[in-house]
Amino acid sequence: MNIIILGQGAWGRAIRQVAERLGHQVTFVSHTDKQWPTTKPDYILLALPVQHVRETLEHFPSPGVPVLSLSKGLEISTGQRVSQIITDVWKGTRVAALSGPTFASEIAAGLPATCTIAAQSDDLAKEFQAILHQPSFRTYRSSDLIGVELGGALKNIYAIAGGACHGLKLGQNSLAGLITRCLAEMTRIGVQAGARAETFAGLSGLGDLMLTATSEQSRNFRFGALLAQGLSVEQILPKLNGVCEGLPTTRAAYLNNNIPADSKPIVTQLHGILYEGVPPKDAVKNLLGRAARDE
Repeated sequence: MNIIILGQGAWGRAIRQVAERLGHQVTFVSHTDKQWPTTKPDYILLALPVQHVRETLEHFPSPGVPVLSLSKGLEISTGQRVSQIITDVWKGTRVAALSGPTFASEIAAGLPATCTIAAQSDDLAKEFQAILHQPSFRTYRSSDLIGVELGGALKNIYAIAGGACHGLKLGQNSLAGLITRCLAEMTRIGVQAGARAETFAGLSGLGDLMLTATSEQSRNFRFGALLAQGLSVEQILPKLNGVCEGLPTTRAAYLNNNIPADSKPIVTQLHGILYEGVPPKDAVKNLLGRAARDE
């Protein structure tokens, strides 16, 4: 198969290796390019920072082939998931999304990993499964495109919270409790958006959350840890060597009026830290000081 990867970051480069192990011809296209290669691809894999997706796609004519989103986040200006941005710009495009616990460095090293490919059409999910599935990169299918994308987007927010918990030295009990409540909040938000609750117990929900909210390999986790140590956002970003998707995704989720305020207390407190100058210790007190309730 002839595959184009739109975006040349670490994640796109790692997926290139996955595809090439199965004998596919892979070509990179940069966000700065203005046209497609002369040879038409069979598929396009999109691996761009979410806030740049719309602007980049508008530079290119609709490719007329299926697109697999590898990007995880929400657009600040619209609150849209990446698949929605793609179909908004490239009308009629068949879109799927890949998500799950997958650090790019480990994928590039050929270490075993599992992920979920979601599409509203099972046939389309099977197509993308066929071009990527292998022993070191096991793929599962889902028809819950909303849930798989939201799990991948929201876990970036909660990974910042996990890093902050680590940076504040609140202990393992606190981290376990935080991750559990993050999963509950993620599930609430997802179900209200039309996703299935069970999706968030899978690879794109719990799996990705456990990975990124506990590991220093995660830029979002490192961001949160440094934030808790007193560094400003402006001081932290240059230290990450890459995009921190949790930062704009927190803003997008907070501003989304379709998500009721009482459904997103962790998002709200994290937004206060990132955008309103609330000290991390005060945000912790705000969360822990809420009234008792049913689990």
